[in-house]
Amino acid sequence: MATLYRCKTPTNVLCRCGTVARRLRKSGIDYDEVRVPMRKRYRPEVEDLSDQRWVPVLVDGEEVISDSHRILEYLEWRSSSSAAAD
Repeated sequence: MATLYRCKTPTNVLCRCGTVARRLRKSGIDYDEVRVPMRKRYRPEVEDLSDQRWVPVLVDGEEVISDSHRILEYLEWRSSSSAAAD
């Protein structure tokens, strides 16, 4: 199961974290959400995972992906590779 570290914005429309959450749902990927504080200095768990404090960060097995664009590319690759395997 994947884990998405994201901001506390209450909607999936206003930020890039929401864009990633929408794509995860659309892809049918089960994931947990961890809402982190708005201030970057209060995000040590994000820094421990990715050596930076920006969100979103997706942890999928051994993969740790930061930056929403890279996460979306990873999800597209994952979907296409699983479709090719079927």
